[in-house]
Amino acid sequence: MGNFSLSEFFISAVELVEAEAYNIKDSFVKSANGIVFMIVVAALAIVGSVFLFIGVFLLLELWTGKILAYFLTAGIIFTVVLILYGVSLAKHK
Repeated sequence: MGNFSLSEFFISAVELVEAEAYNIKDSFVKSANGIVFMIVVAALAIVGSVFLFIGVFLLLELWTGKILAYFLTAGIIFTVVLILYGVSLAKHK
């Protein structure tokens, strides 16, 4: 075995801690970027869904009348929400 001084041990320990700190920092940055991306995508999906359902409502209103269009659009939205709930429930099991 070689002769190792205490200062070499401290230097190697500090380098190891520094490398781990950079790994942890990179992991947090990647997680934060992923969360921001998911929030932006979710916001765009919500806006797109609102405009889609407004368009469906207007189309149904032309065909069926205003009152029935409200009920049909609500039914479509409820069905979509149930499907999304089922998918998210299955994904997180």
